[in-house]
Amino acid sequence: MATHAPEFHDGRMPFASAADDSQYLDRGSSNSSRSVEEGVMEEYAEKPPPPPKRRFYKQKKYWIICSIITVLIVVVVVLLIIFVFFPMIAQSIMNHAGIGVEEANISFSPPEDNLARRQEIDKERTFYMSMTSKLSNTGPFSADIEFHNPINVYYNDTLIGTITLPRTHISGGKGTLKAVTPFLIEDPAYFTEFTKDLLAQESFAWRLKGKLDISALSRTATIDLDKEIHLQGMNSFPEVKITSFQLPANAPEGGISVELGTVLTSPSPIGFQLGTIALDVGYDGVRLGLVKAEGVNLHKGENELMLKGTLVPQTNEQDLEKVSVLFSNYVAGNMSQTSATGVSCAPDGTNPIGWLSDAFTTVRLNVGLGLEEPLSIIKAVSMGYLDLVFDANAPYAPVTSAPAVVADFSIPFGFSLNISEVSQELKLGTNSSGEFASISVPYVPSQSDQAAGKLQFAMSNVSITALTGKESLFNDFTYALTASDLYSFQVGGKASTKTSTPIGNITLSGITFEVPTSLHGLQFLNSAPTVVNSVDVIGGTPENLLLAINVTMENPSDFSIFTGDVTFAFLASGEQLGNVILTGLKLQRGTNIVGASSTFNPKVSSVGQNLLSTFVMGQNNDVSIAGFDGSTPIASLAGGLGAISISTTLPGLQSKLIQGSKLTVNEDSPQNGIVSVQVSIANPFTAGLSITKVLSAVTYKGMPIGNIDQDISGSPFNIGGKSTGESPMLNMQMNIDPAAVALLLRTLAVEASLDTGALDAMLTLGGFSVAGQEQRAADSNLFDGFNISSYVMDAMKVLAADLQLSSTLTIGEYVNDLAFSQDGVAVATDGTVTRLIPIVGQPIVQQIVDGAQLGFETIVLSSPSDMSFKVQMKGSITNAGPMAAQIAFPELLSVNWNGKEIGKVAMPTITTAANVGAQFDVSGDFTISDATLMGEFAGYMINNENFVWNIRTSGVAVTALGFTFTGISMDKFVTLDGCNGFRDAVLINKFDLPSNHPDGGIMLNADTSINNPSQVGFSLSGAAFATYYRDVELGPLASVGAANFAPKAVSNIQMTGRLAPQEGAALEAVTEVFRNFLSAKDTLLTVKGVSGSGPGGVVGWLTAGFKTISIDNVLLPGPDTPPELITSVNMRNLQMDFTKDAYAPTTGSSQVEAQLQSPFGFPLGVSQLNMDVIAGLEGHDIANLKVPDSPATTSETGLVTTQFSGVPFSVYKDAHPYFDAFVKVLTATGNVSFELSGTSNAVAQTAIGAISLDGVTFDVVTSLAGFNNFGGKADVLSLAVTGGTRDYIIVSTRIAMTNPSQITITVGDMILDVYMNEFNAKVGDVTIKDATIAPGTNEMDAEMHMYSDNHQALGQLLSNYMTAATVPLTVKGTEQSSDIASLKGGLSTVNMQTSITGMSDKLVVDAYVYASLSPISATTSVTLYNPLQTSFTLLSVEAVVTAVGRRSGSFVVGTIEYTLPNPLTVEAGQHVVSDRWPVTVNLAIPTLSDLVEFLLTGNPKINITQNVTILVGGSDGFLGALYYYQHDVPTTIEMPLSDVARSAANTTSVLESMSALPPSSDASSPASSTVSTAVSSPTTDSDDGSSASESTPTPEPAETDDDSSSPITETPEPEATESSSNDASSSDTGGIAAWIWPFN
Repeated sequence: MATHAPEFHDGRMPFASAADDSQYLDRGSSNSSRSVEEGVMEEYAEKPPPPPKRRFYKQKKYWIICSIITVLIVVVVVLLIIFVFFPMIAQSIMNHAGIGVEEANISFSPPEDNLARRQEIDKERTFYMSMTSKLSNTGPFSADIEFHNPINVYYNDTLIGTITLPRTHISGGKGTLKAVTPFLIEDPAYFTEFTKDLLAQESFAWRLKGKLDISALSRTATIDLDKEIHLQGMNSFPEVKITSFQLPANAPEGGISVELGTVLTSPSPIGFQLGTIALDVGYDGVRLGLVKAEGVNLHKGENELMLKGTLVPQTNEQDLEKVSVLFSNYVAGNMSQTSATGVSCAPDGTNPIGWLSDAFTTVRLNVGLGLEEPLSIIKAVSMGYLDLVFDANAPYAPVTSAPAVVADFSIPFGFSLNISEVSQELKLGTNSSGEFASISVPYVPSQSDQAAGKLQFAMSNVSITALTGKESLFNDFTYALTASDLYSFQVGGKASTKTSTPIGNITLSGITFEVPTSLHGLQFLNSAPTVVNSVDVIGGTPENLLLAINVTMENPSDFSIFTGDVTFAFLASGEQLGNVILTGLKLQRGTNIVGASSTFNPKVSSVGQNLLSTFVMGQNNDVSIAGFDGSTPIASLAGGLGAISISTTLPGLQSKLIQGSKLTVNEDSPQNGIVSVQVSIANPFTAGLSITKVLSAVTYKGMPIGNIDQDISGSPFNIGGKSTGESPMLNMQMNIDPAAVALLLRTLAVEASLDTGALDAMLTLGGFSVAGQEQRAADSNLFDGFNISSYVMDAMKVLAADLQLSSTLTIGEYVNDLAFSQDGVAVATDGTVTRLIPIVGQPIVQQIVDGAQLGFETIVLSSPSDMSFKVQMKGSITNAGPMAAQIAFPELLSVNWNGKEIGKVAMPTITTAANVGAQFDVSGDFTISDATLMGEFAGYMINNENFVWNIRTSGVAVTALGFTFTGISMDKFVTLDGCNGFRDAVLINKFDLPSNHPDGGIMLNADTSINNPSQVGFSLSGAAFATYYRDVELGPLASVGAANFAPKAVSNIQMTGRLAPQEGAALEAVTEVFRNFLSAKDTLLTVKGVSGSGPGGVVGWLTAGFKTISIDNVLLPGPDTPPELITSVNMRNLQMDFTKDAYAPTTGSSQVEAQLQSPFGFPLGVSQLNMDVIAGLEGHDIANLKVPDSPATTSETGLVTTQFSGVPFSVYKDAHPYFDAFVKVLTATGNVSFELSGTSNAVAQTAIGAISLDGVTFDVVTSLAGFNNFGGKADVLSLAVTGGTRDYIIVSTRIAMTNPSQITITVGDMILDVYMNEFNAKVGDVTIKDATIAPGTNEMDAEMHMYSDNHQALGQLLSNYMTAATVPLTVKGTEQSSDIASLKGGLSTVNMQTSITGMSDKLVVDAYVYASLSPISATTSVTLYNPLQTSFTLLSVEAVVTAVGRRSGSFVVGTIEYTLPNPLTVEAGQHVVSDRWPVTVNLAIPTLSDLVEFLLTGNPKINITQNVTILVGGSDGFLGALYYYQHDVPTTIEMPLSDVARSAANTTSVLESMSALPPSSDASSPASSTVSTAVSSPTTDSDDGSSASESTPTPEPAETDDDSSSPITETPEPEATESSSNDASSSDTGGIAAWIWPFN
């Protein structure tokens, strides 16, 4: 039975890895190597029986035996076949069998029926393959095949993965293998390369390797599977076509959305679940954009994909040109080769798979994009309106312009586009005759409406050129346009557009089209009647009149046409009376007003004479014009224009020759009856008219008005062409009887439908009685709105005279007598007709004026000069009577005060209303009669409550009822309010002192309000005053620009002036003003007038009045609160000495800056000041600082700088804790804020003098840069061990501390604790005597005492010092760092990092060894050097001596354990040679040969590691144990010569004898014990690179505690690695390390 793969408990099949392939490849390998001969034939290699003695076949026995043997042979052969040959047969069959893969689909989702779908797979290494294969040449037997899974898949002899194949069955030489298997990728990188080949190559081969069981004939054999499968690759997808190309919309992110229906044909049976794929689309090297398709499952054959994406905007001009070519080809039906390059694929739509995406990026598809035929984009063309211009020089190339050609277009895309320019090559033709003309249109601007599918553009000055040989067809074209109503023809060609799209501006070319279009024709100009609008006579000859005719012609076509000059025959009643010439004929579309010239010969026949007569009488006549051969010189238009015939009507003269007349009543007409008459005659023709005699009778409704009889031949009445002539004044004798005139006026009033009530009342007042008149009394309501002058003129407007006229008329050279009558000639009159009215009303008007009252509300004087000013008068006139009137003052009004004239004023006309009067607001010019008197009046007006004016004049003119009455007189008295001295009327709102005044002193600006109680106001160019305080003149003050004192109102006046320089008492007065202001107090001033000015400067009379002004108690306002003069105080440096008094340190500063914020802008320079200052912290007063008078300087910005020294900073008794806190913050931080308040007395230098500013308060917050823990760092510049006591080691040092502040502080003695960072242990203290710490770096001498309760920390500190190590330290302050109470808290915050670096001098200079090999022993003496500045004494030594051998590396030479019987003292800087110290030689076997070699070596060097007991600083010095090691100590070895000889002879025996020594672990051998300890401890590598950890023992530092000392043990020396040398806590340096523990 076949062996099956084990199952998991949950039913899942296990996956096999590539590592397990050997179990299948090796299975039965021994059987596979056996041949058929070895396996079968050898078994039957027996010798034949000897020949029978007789013929065997003649014996019956033979046949029996033969039958039995035959049966046996058959059985044996069958059994051999079944049991022996079957595996080989099966293998042979499998070797020759074929596997053809029909389909293999790769997916990344487990199949629905596969239990493996429950497992999460690594898609980078696993996918699923559904495979259908055909098995061929499988032999004649039916068999079952079961594979030993997994099966290995190879590509190019490289394992790419494994698959799992199911059981299958073969029969009849074939079979089917269907598998759904996970494919386990062996190497994703190589699988990527395979996938690239799969996509790119035409074919490829897989090799399947493994084992399988084949079962047939009840036998199962396990055989090898090694089959090469040849598969078609995808060959880079040679067949790709685009089935649809859609650009549906603008892409939201920019560009154009694109949808490509694509059919991708895969020749390979291998399918892929690609999921979402992305490709870059390009054309001719231009990347067009990215497209994607979703849910792609690639299979053999055609794969329909919908690629969607975005065509990205292009910015490069060359790229846009290529994109233009692509679109143009598509539109024109041409094929373009595009490319699509793989970007990524994500089978699940989101997450790409590395090997698949990497391979997919190699895909490059070459795709043809195009259509089988061009796109039909242009559907129709409307030429719109054309403008045709024909020229005789180019009869077959008329120039045309079409301002609005509209093409209907349809783009099969949805993105937005705007066609900005279009060009065309057009052909015109008809379906019957073919093409006959062409039009070439260059690029022109266009407007497109994509939604409506409309494209509009203009053609400008392009030629419609007849094709060569097609002139007759072109003639037919022009004739059809002349004759037809609607003419249809074909237009076609090619168009190119410049189009703005979301991807950029592109050019589309090759847009072909052929569409029908049509134009409406001229219809021989008979679509509507031609109307003669006017006929003008422009001249005359003895035979003809020369006419200019204006006609309206209708052009019904779609085009305007210019034909040049056209001639038609002029016909009436069938007779030609002349010719009509149309010069430069241009017919616009629609209605045309056309001018023509004509010759007219009325003497040819009675028809012509009658036409002339009836024309002058205004009668219409029928006429016509007609074309003929020769109507035009343009050949292409001759046929059409020659066929035109137009009938029309010639209208008669419509206007009247006499337009009107004019009647003028002369001043003396009432006396002589002669009036002047003028006649207006309108000449409607261009030619002039001449009249030589006038005879006329004038009547109105039968009433004779007058007669004219006048010969004017001596001065003919000539009327120019197209003009109206006014005749010379003709004398008419008029009937001037008063009753006749009254009757004429009333008759005309009735005719004009005027109300005759007021007229009848006036006639009644005059004593008239005419026909129709009513007797009526005058009443004010009756005259309301009545104007007698306009009434008369309105009545005369309806006068129309009837004329009988006879005259001689000449036009050009044509002469004729013309007699005619004309009724209803209008007669124009003017105001002269009112000259008959004035005999009434004069007494009535005078009476009204005398009863009227004159009053003024306000009067404003402006623009004053010495002899005049302007005046604005606002007032009223009341009790003016029942009639509305206008009162004019032709003469100046005389203004009088106290009986004397002060001047004259012009008064404009005032209009009154009936029974109401008038309100007026008028201006006038006031001329001063007496300047001195005017000055007196001004002073009186300013200082008194009121005054009286007398105003009088004669010759007032009053206009009432529309008529002006003159010679009226007026005399009035008027009382007005005065200024009353401006008492309590002046208010200073605010003032400012912005700067020094250029004339000296300080500039003063004031905002004032002045209440003027007078009815008289002043608008002056300037007003000047002087200000006083306690009879001291402070300085001048004048208005800024104009000074307007409005009447009866408060005026705001801006003033400017200065505070003048003062001395003595005057200066004190000014100082008092300043003090008041700084104390928020008001000051009462006196303001006196100085002068008043007009545009020309100071005005004398006005100044005289101003000088009378003296206003007391003018309030100069102080501020609401005292101004804050000092806004900040900063001490840029500070010196404090705490050694004199802890709570009254002497204080000074060379630069104290106070910011002065003056409420004014003028320079205020403080030259001296003193201060009483209170310093505070967080609202608590802590100290007082009284700064005496000190010189000061002031900058331009108001910064006052002073200095002081030796002033106690007196801390209040109850404020000591706050001061301590202040000092603490100042010490610990970089900045401390505190308060300064108090008062200051200052002397300020100003432009008016030095003023004292006393009691100036201030309350500010200031800050000082603190010590900031002195930067947290101190540098040790030098140090030396100079002595020792029983309690500590004395180290003299020089340190550097940085003071980042600007404070110099004297603190006296200062003691700081020293901590070793490695142990966080105190190792002593440092004392600085008489410390003064100035800003910047301070170098100071200090003394350090080394001591500690932590013996290990102190020991390492001293050892590091003696071995040139750098040791990080921390220096800390405490409450005991100073004896000064106020400094204790501050110094306790000090925490500075520092380090010390020890000496590099070595203690051991050299060693001298006395050695013996028989027996092996040694002693040594060493030369010691003391690098300290004090002595040390050596008491005992415990050391390990090592050397470096060639064989075993570092090894122990020996050890020293020795207490000196006589302590060895080495003075400072002294070299001392010790006595001999015994050495215990190391006799361990592994190092004996190296030891002998070392002893025989010249110039040997040793390494010493030791613990020594020493005293530092003499006999009473510091006692301690020093751990110290030193490499490469120069060594001299002394050994007897006999030992050297024996050593050479006995080396072997010595080595043999040493081999009998006990092992190194023997406790009885100290040396071996030492070695044993050393081997287990790592040490520093030796110079030759070998590790010293295996052979170099070192003694550990001797540790002591309070009770006893521990014995010395051996420890390895520390590793001298890079990391340890850089460690801040390491004490290793230069290959030397040491520790020291002090004894109690």
